[in-house]
Amino acid sequence: MKHFSPPKINRKTYAWSVRAFSTVKRLLGVNIKLHAHHNQVEKGHIFLFNHFARFETFIPQYLIYQEQKAYCRSVAAAEFFKGDERFTNYLHAVGAVPNDMPNLLSFLARDILCGKKIIIFPEGGMVKDRRSLSSSGDFSVYSPTAEERRKHHSGASRLALVLDIYKRVVIEAHKNKDEDTLKKWADELHLNDVDTLLMRCQEPTRIVPSNITFYPIRISDNFLKDSVERLTGKLSRKYQEELLIEGNIVLKDTDMDIRMGTPIESTLMWPWWDQLILKKAVDGMASLNDLFAFGSQADSFLERIAAQRLRNKTEELRDQVMQEMYGLVTINLSHIASALILKLIDEGADQVPQSTFLHILYLAARYVSHEEKVHLHRSMLYAETYRDLRDGSCEEIQQFFRSAQTAGLIKLENQSLTFQPKLKDEHDFHDIRLENPICVYANECEPITGIDNAIQRAMDNHLNIPGAQWAQYFYEDELHSFEQSKLKFSKDEFEEINKQQTATKDASPFYLSPKQDIEEKATSILLVHGFLASPAEMRGLGEDLAAQGYWVYGARLEGHGTSPCDLRDRSWAEWMRSLKMGYEVLAARSKRIIIVGFSTGGALALRFAAERPDKLAGLCAISTPLKFANPNLVFVPLIHHANRLAKWLAAQEGVLPYIINESEHPDINYKHIPVRALHELRLLVDEMEQNLHRINCPARLIQGDAEKVVKPESADLLRAQMVATTPEVVMIPSTRHGIVTEDIGGTRQHIIDFIEKQERK
Repeated sequence: MKHFSPPKINRKTYAWSVRAFSTVKRLLGVNIKLHAHHNQVEKGHIFLFNHFARFETFIPQYLIYQEQKAYCRSVAAAEFFKGDERFTNYLHAVGAVPNDMPNLLSFLARDILCGKKIIIFPEGGMVKDRRSLSSSGDFSVYSPTAEERRKHHSGASRLALVLDIYKRVVIEAHKNKDEDTLKKWADELHLNDVDTLLMRCQEPTRIVPSNITFYPIRISDNFLKDSVERLTGKLSRKYQEELLIEGNIVLKDTDMDIRMGTPIESTLMWPWWDQLILKKAVDGMASLNDLFAFGSQADSFLERIAAQRLRNKTEELRDQVMQEMYGLVTINLSHIASALILKLIDEGADQVPQSTFLHILYLAARYVSHEEKVHLHRSMLYAETYRDLRDGSCEEIQQFFRSAQTAGLIKLENQSLTFQPKLKDEHDFHDIRLENPICVYANECEPITGIDNAIQRAMDNHLNIPGAQWAQYFYEDELHSFEQSKLKFSKDEFEEINKQQTATKDASPFYLSPKQDIEEKATSILLVHGFLASPAEMRGLGEDLAAQGYWVYGARLEGHGTSPCDLRDRSWAEWMRSLKMGYEVLAARSKRIIIVGFSTGGALALRFAAERPDKLAGLCAISTPLKFANPNLVFVPLIHHANRLAKWLAAQEGVLPYIINESEHPDINYKHIPVRALHELRLLVDEMEQNLHRINCPARLIQGDAEKVVKPESADLLRAQMVATTPEVVMIPSTRHGIVTEDIGGTRQHIIDFIEKQERK
């Protein structure tokens, strides 16, 4: 047979291709993130990847070069090398070789010994259904060509094992001081000297299992598919599907997580007796080609035994690597939701209340996040994902529902989730990504046993978890959210503002239980702090109430307690959501809740009470703004819009992004007031005022009679508009605004008296 020797890698073409891809990458919608430990790329030799989309086959080489400046050989389908000679030459120049190349494995082994990395896709083609397990639990993939399932290709495993045998032969020659043979082998590999050959052979061959996960999978049309169809006419169903699914990956905001696993050393596969058999069987073999041909025409009994042991070890190593590769899936919420839907269907459900589904999914996601050896998508590291999941406002679950509804797999109506018959249908291999993305997601995470365990546990537990435990879960979400926001806004880009801040009090939300020697009250209390402050503003009152026997939750309004830069980008609706999250914590454990809000917290409490929520037993609003003492606040909308215009024109912060705050409590409050936040405060007050007439719960309004922030007549003006209830008004002799923090004029006792009065009802 004619010897086939592809051209060497062209370093200029390779470097140009890397630069070109870097440029194109910035224009694409795909967000590529490599998850690799220190020295993982440097130490690895053979890198194995799963295969879901055509374009991903060019990415690993790019990342490895970026990471290590190492050149890669990649094995590609032979069909790419047929036809256009210029394209074939280009593929050779960037390191690609066809999978039907003569003596392929020995050629790749030489490349490894010369310092190159090898990239192999052991599935042998795109696995569109992402199904990697057979019905019996073995690793296998569907071959559309053969129209049946088959085991993964084992070439990478054989490459590593035989290369290690060659390395032993070299080391043995060195021990025997066979310098002529060593020199010949080094020359054949075009190595500088024998020492380099020995150094490479003393290093074990390492296979790095790696996984590529795309998220989300979108099935909506894109302009790439439409444009190609306009130019070429109607496409086949297969190419329509590929242009739609893969076009959405590269054109729309899609995460591509490439996760490298722990390198597997093939030398560890050989026990001492196998090593002894192999040593005798390969004695006298003089080249890599001989070694890779070993077993094809075994003559002696010893050779046949050794060849069989090599085949067994090759399959064993292949299965181990496949298990590791599929265990590296980057798990996202769509994986868990899909697996949950299929499990519910298996148990006979065809419809569930949406709230039930979300609560099970919330629990399952929490359980998954604590499973060992489960790699989470970054969205599942954010507290907001779990918080938003509880009420269905989570963007990830909304996107999942939209996609599933578009595919005709589910129906959302009347607060119920209905599973459509299409979910149970069989789909063609080339249609499944388009027709049933739920099945694709579920298949992808099936090898991760922790997913199924977490879902089963959530389904078993969701009706039996006591309210107190739900409350604790929700509180942990709020704490986690605070810590993440604090970390996000502690970066260098915010240092200029942050270093000027004076607040030192603990700004985290708090959840206080009644003192042990006090009878627990039936009512729980939600405390809501004011503008620019943090829960620390209400902590003293909270401790007084806990001492009286109440469960107390101190909410943290979004943007507060972290950095003025955080507050700058928050809306009053987000502050309201923080109040509702706190309310949900207490509602999980209590039948009656009273809200106590100070200043802006009072405005939020009044606006929330207008919605007449279940379990609300009363509210106490202190120093609530309806009229502001500072006349300059009338100019806030003008300054805000001027800032927006300046930012749009010059991409800068604006003409006056912050105003200095002369705070009564600099250890609690921000020193800088974002003008946009002031504008949001004005919007909140307007919204509150328009809804005061709808409040029908018992209320007490407390106001300092001579303070300098809120006009004292605000309390009477509020009472006059609260026509559906009869609020009590208590005026406190005070020139200061912070009458709760300082407990001026017995303010806290007035609050406690109101709460005790409602508790007795």
